[in-house]
Amino acid sequence: MIILYRYFSISNRINSVKMFLLCLPLFLTLVAIRDYGMETHLTCLLILIYIYLKSIEIDTGKNLTNFKCLILCLLFLTRIDFLFTVIPVMFAADYFLTAKLNRKELFIKIFVTMFTVALIYFLSNYYFFGNFLTITSKIKSSFPEIIFLKNFYDLFAPGTFTNQFLKSFFVLMTVIIFTVCILITGFRRKLNKNDFFLYVICISSLLFIIFNLMFNWFTLKEWYVAFPSFVCSILLVRMLMFFPGTFYLFLTAFTSILIFYFVVTRVNNPKWDSMYYYAVELKKNTNENDRIFMIDLSGIVGYFSERKIINGDGLVNSFEYWKYRDSDSLKKYFEKENINMYSSYSTSKGNHEMKDSAGYLIDKCYSNKFGGYHFTFPKEDLILKVPYYYFHAVNSDTGFWYLFKLNK
Repeated sequence: MIILYRYFSISNRINSVKMFLLCLPLFLTLVAIRDYGMETHLTCLLILIYIYLKSIEIDTGKNLTNFKCLILCLLFLTRIDFLFTVIPVMFAADYFLTAKLNRKELFIKIFVTMFTVALIYFLSNYYFFGNFLTITSKIKSSFPEIIFLKNFYDLFAPGTFTNQFLKSFFVLMTVIIFTVCILITGFRRKLNKNDFFLYVICISSLLFIIFNLMFNWFTLKEWYVAFPSFVCSILLVRMLMFFPGTFYLFLTAFTSILIFYFVVTRVNNPKWDSMYYYAVELKKNTNENDRIFMIDLSGIVGYFSERKIINGDGLVNSFEYWKYRDSDSLKKYFEKENINMYSSYSTSKGNHEMKDSAGYLIDKCYSNKFGGYHFTFPKEDLILKVPYYYFHAVNSDTGFWYLFKLNK
């Protein structure tokens, strides 16, 4: 928050307090009180620091290339796909907004530093894990296959539509509206270099969204649209300063949204309670030496149950596990690792169905399409069945948790 205020103080001294007050509820709503991936808040912080450093350069003429090199490297290590989307666009904008006298130094230092760090990173992956990419990148990436249309249609799914789609739409509309403002002479005269740099950052965030829609099998996760929403909220606040008479109106609106969203998502939202209570029951019905395979929601259940939960989606596993899953040999993996239980859940909505058929329970979400395993269990192998529920501001569901004895 301190950095955000200082950025406003440099980029627009006259309206810095008003801009900060408008941006604060947007930041709290879009980023601070959401359930996001670990890199989300760090990404927002690093990009804000870079924008702040650039504003100092523009305002004072100082050369902060060394600090910016450090921030870009940290940004790359936060999300390696930024190397192909956000970072090149940020660097290009920085280059053209830098005094000609300093451009050569900027180019050489950033190019050499980024190339060195990226090379060390990818070679380290190959040396330790036998692959240049991380297991997460390997699983998620569809490259060179383009899956934009599939992912775009997935944005209209319940829950996703009201979050990922609307935030992506917000980013797109913010960029479009500011582009129109640039074309209007009266508005363009009010803009400064800081505004244009922020505008390009927003464009890079939009490219990041499009990139993931094109090549990410997991579509857009909540945290993918967090940093684009954050930087575009700063740009939106800047545009609202064109209409000073609307300050109290938008401050009231943004604060009201924050309060409503906080109450819905934090005060009156037992979102994770079901996972916790299931973890407690799972602990009571298993032994410390049991090894349990679970594809979805394994993290929170594993933590609170204090049991050996194998994360079946593969995103934090080794390439060895991925080879078993990719070659439809999951049964062999169960035997090798001595996995003796399977945990899952069913819901009344969506594709998580546990079908009851002729004395068997079939996990239809994964049956015969996940690692070649059938995921069909005799009813007598059912160890535990407890209520499942999920409540969120934009989606809710009910069902059951299941724990099966695994007959390999």
